[in-house]
Amino acid sequence: ETGYQRRVHGDPKHLIQALSATMQRSATSALVLRSSFPRVQRNAAIAYEVTVNGANLIGAGLAASGVGVPAIGVAMCFSSYMLASARQPNMSAKLLPYCILGFALSEALALFTLLVALLELFVFS
Repeated sequence: ETGYQRRVHGDPKHLIQALSATMQRSATSALVLRSSFPRVQRNAAIAYEVTVNGANLIGAGLAASGVGVPAIGVAMCFSSYMLASARQPNMSAKLLPYCILGFALSEALALFTLLVALLELFVFS
């Protein structure tokens, strides 16, 4: 391995240690630490951080897209309740608790998907 190859590719062990140290420090100290790397290693560290942050945002967006799905369940629950109470008005009082239970379970699913999206953004980053 020539000196040029060592300069361009860098020592992988040094790069891994630098990346783990960068992830443990705050953003301002990470910038100071990155400025002390050779250019290729600094670019590799930045590319790694951009890739991880981008994957985090994509995962949070996919998790947040599940928030709209329980709205279909809520609409189906209330439309079925209205249809049943229109056919048999004397059963509407008995069916209302089941309608509210279906609404609560559908909304709980929406809250869980929102919680997963927020965890992805703020905890796993």
